[in-house]
Amino acid sequence: MRLEEEVIFNQLYLKYFLKIQHIAYSYLFDTESARGVAQEVFLKLWDKRQIIDPEKEVYGYLLTITKNLCINILKRRQTENKYKDYANYKLQTEINLLSLSNNTSGRLIEKEITTLLDNAMKMMPEKVRSTFLLSKSGNLKQKEIAEIQGIALRTVESRLKTSMGILKKVFKDYFILMVSFIAELIG
Repeated sequence: MRLEEEVIFNQLYLKYFLKIQHIAYSYLFDTESARGVAQEVFLKLWDKRQIIDPEKEVYGYLLTITKNLCINILKRRQTENKYKDYANYKLQTEINLLSLSNNTSGRLIEKEITTLLDNAMKMMPEKVRSTFLLSKSGNLKQKEIAEIQGIALRTVESRLKTSMGILKKVFKDYFILMVSFIAELIG
């Protein structure tokens, strides 16, 4: 009986193995996984060889096993992907937190912005710079600056516009950071 079972099994294997592997591949899109599923299907068939009637259609049984194994693999992948996504998110969050709370990187950014601000101030004509400083560090209104400097309100507006243009050029790569940082640095 053992030899007869092996012969029947080998016939079924030759007839269906590649079909089962192809079906598994169509769901898993992975040759190795598909081959593994096909092998697992035939191991299960071998284990159940005494209760399966080779005279009846075995293909339906093989398809059911294939479907269940593919479902298990896909569920496992789904769980792994959720974990990977979470792990990547968690790692990125930790890196961001570390870099934001790291005093060294904060000091480097502060030093770079301070250098850029100094360069921008040097680029401003003297009168523009003094008007800008009165506005930002003195917290004076434009009308007050006009009175202090003895100039027209339009001149104050023009100088502040010029100073902002220079700052935008110098800080073009840092503009978002610049707005909040300059307020703290000057003020």
